[in-house]
Amino acid sequence: MTWIKLFLSLGTAFAICLLLIPEIIKIANAQNIHDQPNERKIHTGKICSFGGIGIFFGFIISTLIWSFVDITLSMEFLLGAVLVIVVVGMRDDFLPLSAFWKLMGQFVAISILLIGDIRIFSLYGFLGVYELHFVFSYLITAFIVIVITNAFNLIDGIDGLAGSVALVVFSFFGLWFALEGSFALSAMCLAILGSVAGFLYYNYSPARIFMGDTGSLMLGFLATGLLIVFLNKNAALPTSSQLHIFAPLSLLSALMVYPLFDTIRVFILRALAGRSPLSPDRNHIHHLLLEMGCTHYCIVGTLIFLNIIFIFIFVFIGQMGYLSDNWLVPIIVLMASALAIFLHIKVKQQRKRVNV
Repeated sequence: MTWIKLFLSLGTAFAICLLLIPEIIKIANAQNIHDQPNERKIHTGKICSFGGIGIFFGFIISTLIWSFVDITLSMEFLLGAVLVIVVVGMRDDFLPLSAFWKLMGQFVAISILLIGDIRIFSLYGFLGVYELHFVFSYLITAFIVIVITNAFNLIDGIDGLAGSVALVVFSFFGLWFALEGSFALSAMCLAILGSVAGFLYYNYSPARIFMGDTGSLMLGFLATGLLIVFLNKNAALPTSSQLHIFAPLSLLSALMVYPLFDTIRVFILRALAGRSPLSPDRNHIHHLLLEMGCTHYCIVGTLIFLNIIFIFIFVFIGQMGYLSDNWLVPIIVLMASALAIFLHIKVKQQRKRVNV
């Protein structure tokens, strides 16, 4: 019966979002509330950017229906923090907020996580660090939540990309939590999976709706919260368990490789150019691939394929005990950097051919 509930959680969220998104589009069209095209955006027409509202309602209704009796105290704090993020995202989608106020909203949500003791307690031997002092635990947790939350927000630049990355991330967490026995957490993951799948039906190119900050911030924040819960549960498992991940930080680096690496990369490039890391541009990897002539489908397919390859390679290496996080995390960074450098070279060659 428990496994049936998981599939019902997935199906309920999918159906709600699939039915709700067209109504959101109709309301946005009737009120003429759209994401307006400009010089740094890909789309050329007026498109509704409130898909995140549909994702949220599909997720929260399904979670409350199928997980309510099993919700733990930590899940309550996580859902409360997600609600704060959704409010911040909705406010920004309707009336744009400055980066400062969005960050303040994220700090409020992070405070709720910390009050619920949802935080990173250890680095599990990475760089020789195990147990963290509570001050460093709070600081590292806040830093990781902010980075990953905004990384999801920044990769939401082409049709279907952020949602497809979310499918990969929440599929892993949903399966692992189910096998570990945390069925309420798994149902939560499947609820967000169903909602995102329903949204993607309308978001794949040519998109009829965008998820907006409501969706991208919520997905990034929820992914980070579940990541922290996963780390703590994985550490509590005996090493003899088949579910125990021996190199958890490398796995999570591989799982989040595109949003994390691309965000850090563009921040470094902007800083080297003497601009604010938060200043907008069209220098993300998906922008470079568009410049190469790739379609939205091709870009999403390529990046998701590479994401999955990274996960399988580094889970295998880590589980075989060949290398620890101290080796695997730098290797992931070097591999991602090599791929990015290769792409930059190809883009420069393309620009030279165009200018000739």
